Amino acid sequence: MPCASFLVVSSLLVIAGIVLAPGQTMAGGESVVRGWLSDEGCAGGRASSGTYTGTNPDGAKKCVQEGQKIVLVDPDHKRLLTIANQDAARERLGDYVEIKGDLDEPARSLRIDSMKRLEKGRAMCHVPAKKKS
Repeated sequence: MPCASFLVVSSLLVIAGIVLAPGQTMAGGESVVRGWLSDEGCAGGRASSGTYTGTNPDGAKKCVQEGQKIVLVDPDHKRLLTIANQDAARERLGDYVEIKGDLDEPARSLRIDSMKRLEKGRAMCHVPAKKKS
């Protein structure tokens, strides 16, 4: 019977890990999520084809100025999270960031309490090599 108890406990730990995996949860229910800040139009198009990377920061800024919402592209969990407090993300649009805040998984939204830039945003497309003359 000790083996059966071990299996039950092990199974419960695995299930708990899967449930908590969508975002690292800190004490008090605050989550830590890493990803690229982008506009919903470009990020949504890329995500629908299975690509969860950053987008061109200049293009994202232009789209947000034209009314698109800011989203966090979370490549670890292959999801887009709408930023609830949009103004908190405008300065880091295009950057890879770590956000601490309130994650509403069913609504797929994230309210930023604090944010740290981990990598400066850049265009992710490949520039063709120059031909030798």
